[in-house]
Amino acid sequence: MYSSTCVLREMWLWHPPVGVWIGVLGLLGVLVPLIREKVGPPEKAMWTAVMFALLLLEIKSVYQDRNEHDNEQRESRERSEQNFQAIANGLRSAISQGAEQFNATMRRSDAIIGGVTDSIKTQTGGDSFAYIAFTPEPGGVSLGGLPISSAAQFLVSITSRGKYPLRETHCTLMDDERRLQAVLEYNKLPSGNWMDAITSADTPYYIPYLHPQSKEAPTGEVKVLGWYPFGAKDANDMTVGCSSLNGFWTERLHLRKINGKWHQSLSILGPTLAQSLHPFVYSDSDFPEGKAIAEKDWPRPKPKAH
Repeated sequence: MYSSTCVLREMWLWHPPVGVWIGVLGLLGVLVPLIREKVGPPEKAMWTAVMFALLLLEIKSVYQDRNEHDNEQRESRERSEQNFQAIANGLRSAISQGAEQFNATMRRSDAIIGGVTDSIKTQTGGDSFAYIAFTPEPGGVSLGGLPISSAAQFLVSITSRGKYPLRETHCTLMDDERRLQAVLEYNKLPSGNWMDAITSADTPYYIPYLHPQSKEAPTGEVKVLGWYPFGAKDANDMTVGCSSLNGFWTERLHLRKINGKWHQSLSILGPTLAQSLHPFVYSDSDFPEGKAIAEKDWPRPKPKAH
């Protein structure tokens, strides 16, 4: 059972629609004069109190109705915000899930592309290259009792650089000293093709396959290409043009004879643009000019002053 306090609270909270108490007040204002022609002071005081009570009840109904309307609007906004928040959360979740799926797809795609790219580089050679080196050997070198070299000359070898193997590598050694001799010989009897006369001093090399650098061969694979005689002078400069499936590169090889011993220094330009900007340089530790001579092979233009 409700207590008297609850009953009074419910009676206070209840109110008719706005305008009912004003309607009752207006109706009494018309009927009272018609029913009661003569109204004494006590009765006037009573009717006045009734009218004030009706007016207060109407004011109460107006404020309660406004509060109820405001509460309904607030609850409606809260429900709308909750619905919008739920929709936004759903959209964020869908976008986040879509982004994760997209990133996963891109990672798989990158892995596939990376694998394809690495596979292509493995077939073509990527940014790998090789350089030709000259090692002076004394005469009378033999292997297993059989003479290999009767005269002192250079042992020519090629060494791979990079993590990708090289296939179908062709190199042409152009000896400046031999070319000059060929030109002098051609000038004595200038007949035939002068270009053929000059290139007749060149030495071609063909290397079908070179293994890349690895843990087993950290300095690369070294293959012997043959022998090359010492020059007539104590200094010689050579150019080696190489090509493989990954492109072209050029080597400058410098030989110097100091105190009866030959030393070398070399530099490589290419095959990639990055390697063209930063050539590979190798020099014997006791080469007179060190790496300085090789660094002069590919001078870079100085930036213009602004």
